[in-house]
Amino acid sequence: MSMNKENKDEIRAAMRAKRAALDAAAQQEASRAAARRILSLNAYKDAKTVMAYAAVRGELSLAPVLEEILASGKTLAMPRCETPGVMTARRITALDELVPGMYGLPEPAPSCAVIAPEEIDLILVPGTAFDRAGNRIGQGGGYYDRYLPGTRAVRAGICHDFALLERICAQAHDVRMDAVVTPTGVFMPENNEK
Repeated sequence: MSMNKENKDEIRAAMRAKRAALDAAAQQEASRAAARRILSLNAYKDAKTVMAYAAVRGELSLAPVLEEILASGKTLAMPRCETPGVMTARRITALDELVPGMYGLPEPAPSCAVIAPEEIDLILVPGTAFDRAGNRIGQGGGYYDRYLPGTRAVRAGICHDFALLERICAQAHDVRMDAVVTPTGVFMPENNEK
């Protein structure tokens, strides 16, 4: 059963509205709680190279996670949009190496070194919504759906509690998560074939 574009667009609009309705204190507390859960994952502890993202538009902030990755001596990779639909992972060694990218979002500067997809151990994946089976609705650009199949990394979706839905109808090209982290829990889909 496939989910049509209208359904996905409706969910995106609903989630954006819910994120926009959060006040700064609630957003900060949710981000801190999610960060604690990410940092306690075995996949995080075991990882040498972690790919994360700069949160925008009410996504859970990963700032404490980014700082911890850099402080711990792990390699921090962040996505850079190279052309429409295509992104690379680039190493950053300080948060001030992020510059406005293709969509005005914070991304590694072009001078930052590209990290090969197969070198990444854990990828923290943003999404508009996830379900308990690890299915994901992204922003609609398809960047992660194209990028993730080339990696061997553990994929952890990161979202607000309200964005963990009971069921999302996945399409063939949608890449499933190995875990979904929210401020109140970590959900490990059992039926992943990875």
